[in-house]
Amino acid sequence: MKMSPRLKSGTVLIIGLVTIFVVGWFIYRAAIPPTWLRDFGAEIALRATPDPAAPLPEDSRQETPRGLAPHPYICVANVVKDPAWDKLVFISTDLPLRDQPILAQATWPKGLFERFAGELERDNRYQLVALVKDNVVVDAQLFYTFWAQLDAVVRPEGYSPANAVFVAEVKNGTYVLLPAPDAPANICARK
Repeated sequence: MKMSPRLKSGTVLIIGLVTIFVVGWFIYRAAIPPTWLRDFGAEIALRATPDPAAPLPEDSRQETPRGLAPHPYICVANVVKDPAWDKLVFISTDLPLRDQPILAQATWPKGLFERFAGELERDNRYQLVALVKDNVVVDAQLFYTFWAQLDAVVRPEGYSPANAVFVAEVKNGTYVLLPAPDAPANICARK
């Protein structure tokens, strides 16, 4: 039995490897959170007040540098530049998505509301951060509880860019996002 020149030359092998690489790349890209969500999580980690009762780190990989931020305030309007939004809404593990008035009445991309509602009901590790513009959800992303607990910032009316200012602290090894009602007036002004 004679092999065709294509199989002999490895063309099929090369095409197969390229196909696997291309398909893998698209699957990988779909799993990466958007930049604004990664930046928001990084702001929480950078500005969080450390737990005063935390055990000492076992090695240098567990140590988090502190004091790098000029202030403790997380200004979401400075972090989330794209997409444009006029409401920021949080859903914690305690609140079903269907019970959040702004998000239940907003226009969602096809199938996304049901998908997120189901995910939030099935798994209590998931929370949701949604950006709304003119009653249309422009982006919504799952926010895992191990990134930060959002329970303290959930409110029915959501947040406008002007009042989406928070602080964070570490409690029992977990970041906790908190409202910042006493933030200085112009703390979020871009410099």
